[in-house]
Amino acid sequence: MWVMEAGSADQAMAWLKRLYRGEHLDVEAGAAVVGAAMRAPQPDYFTQRLDVQVFPLAKADPARGRYAVSFTYDMLCVKAMRFLGGQFHPNAKAWQVRGEVREILHALQSVALVDEVHVFVHEQPVVLEDLVASAASTSPIKVPAAVPEPGMGSGDDDAGDGAGFMSAELDSSECFDVDSASLASVCAAAGLRDYQEVGVRHMVSQSGACLGDDMGLGKSRQTVVATRMIAKQGRVLILCPASLRINWEREIHAVYPNEVVGIVGEDRHATLYGCQWVIANYERLGGLVRDPDLAFEVMAIDEAHYLKEHQAGRTRNAFVLATRIPRRYVVTGTPLLNREVELHTLLRMTGHQLGSLTLKDFRRRFSGNKEKRAELAAALQGWMLRRRKDVLKDLGTKSRQVRYISPPEGLGAYREIYADMSLYVMPKIVKLRQALEALKTQFLIETVESLSAGDKIIIFCEYMATVEAMKTAFSAAGIGCVSLVGADSAKRRQGAIDAFQTDPAVTVFIGTTSAAGVGITLTAANYVAFASLPWTPALMRQAEDRAYRLGQLRDVMVIVPLIENTLDDGVWKLLQSKQETEDDVVESVRAALPDELAHAVESANASLLLREI
Repeated sequence: MWVMEAGSADQAMAWLKRLYRGEHLDVEAGAAVVGAAMRAPQPDYFTQRLDVQVFPLAKADPARGRYAVSFTYDMLCVKAMRFLGGQFHPNAKAWQVRGEVREILHALQSVALVDEVHVFVHEQPVVLEDLVASAASTSPIKVPAAVPEPGMGSGDDDAGDGAGFMSAELDSSECFDVDSASLASVCAAAGLRDYQEVGVRHMVSQSGACLGDDMGLGKSRQTVVATRMIAKQGRVLILCPASLRINWEREIHAVYPNEVVGIVGEDRHATLYGCQWVIANYERLGGLVRDPDLAFEVMAIDEAHYLKEHQAGRTRNAFVLATRIPRRYVVTGTPLLNREVELHTLLRMTGHQLGSLTLKDFRRRFSGNKEKRAELAAALQGWMLRRRKDVLKDLGTKSRQVRYISPPEGLGAYREIYADMSLYVMPKIVKLRQALEALKTQFLIETVESLSAGDKIIIFCEYMATVEAMKTAFSAAGIGCVSLVGADSAKRRQGAIDAFQTDPAVTVFIGTTSAAGVGITLTAANYVAFASLPWTPALMRQAEDRAYRLGQLRDVMVIVPLIENTLDDGVWKLLQSKQETEDDVVESVRAALPDELAHAVESANASLLLREI
């Protein structure tokens, strides 16, 4: 939908008339509609959709303004902000304006026709903070490509320093005593293992923390038990990716079958007041942000690495909600994907003292070398609980096997793309990776045909088109397969999972890493293969662990087919480099666990020991 000033309507209609020349568009009828709209304007039809919000600013320079205003782009709202002498912060997507709330509302009404009933004024202050530029890339991914025209820009790095994201000042985390007998009773009733009881204790003993267990150790179940203990009879908010909402509902009802669960976007907002649990995906936080009367005692943020982008709208909304919720927890098996600074939002969200550092100071202190990362790992002790799968004594092994292959059709298509100098870098890399995925289809079919009876395999791709093409190729080869991509409905998604898990005739599960590599259980598989590698080792491990997790009774083999002297080489080296950074921080936290905690499941006295700490 296009929105324009009334005075531009005639000009727009004249332009459309010249463009279509009476074909495909009834210009005369359009002119009549415009005329009717001009005679009876309805500004509320548009303004209520602009999502105008006013935020008080903490630590703001009064000369620049003590309030920030955000809205969906509208030229008249922009005009109102300029009338107030506002300064636009592009990465925060907000205007910093001078004047009090009453003046802001008056300008919006008089200049942009936005009635104050459509403006949400927040009570809790937020912070506009500098967004640091990314560190210089040392990526081995280099391809010859076209050079952008001057002024085209290349993304966030062009912005450099400047007010870049909207955050919040939150209360510092506190520690609490835990009733060990009560904790043990609740965990036993929920059927938790010893190491999971340790995880629940970790959360209930402080007002903010990170549960960073490896994938497949039951973080969701630990979180359900811990948050209910914390909230008592109060309401719990679960934030998660959209694809995991149903899974969270099942986890809650598995422990508390009689409690009422509401899902934002599926249930009417008014009904959420009668729910003991509210589940919201990151894209659906706006309604909660605008309703401070819907109170929560505790918030758990699943797959919290989704908030690593400081300037993202979902991160801002999560911070606004956090100002109203006293106890906040982040849950992720991948707390660090690429760089140390990705931990900053998680630390701030949960009230850790390092979160009070500005992003600039955090990066200066903890990024760049092993010594700085060691200091960061030491500071995370007590805040992050990180266990690997060695706590599951009944779980088999997981091994990786890199196989260099030569596709029978050769590399002609790949080399043609590589030599095309009309493509810019990122589009070229995408096309090259798509070509490599397609070239591995025959190898993957042969791999599946060589599996023993009862074996099943998950194949991860990076692109939806490849998933569809591979599914067609496998079906043509007489191999039973299902697929999952981000565009699939929840019903189709669950149907694919159930078929793979229960139907012996379905031996192959093909999905994109982004859609199928997170939040689902595919323990029917004992093989995993990657047609393309994800960009981070954490995402690769997360995808592998759809098969290698609690409930897996067999060893799991991960197959990584690579085509030599192609982009595959560079991506593989990049993953190894990023793995070193992750090991220096996240795995150092795990390695530094006290012996009695790290080996809690190995001793019948472990629980007792912990209760004495």
